[in-house]
Amino acid sequence: MLVPVAAETIKAINKDGIDILSDLGRRITQSTNDHHETASLFQRLSMLIQRYNAVAVLITFAHTIPEDEM
Repeated sequence: MLVPVAAETIKAINKDGIDILSDLGRRITQSTNDHHETASLFQRLSMLIQRYNAVAVLITFAHTIPEDEM
């Protein structure tokens, strides 16, 4: 089954995305017996989005920053 997960930096993750990520977190918790896995999964996803945004901003301004300052 393929479930698209839409995540934006300003808005919340779509309902289907929340459902599938929560289910994935529950399954990881059952497998590892670590009750923080669902929260960790959402935190890792949040960090990935933030890192992607940082890269996107750096690429946007790459032409205005001299190469020796990068």
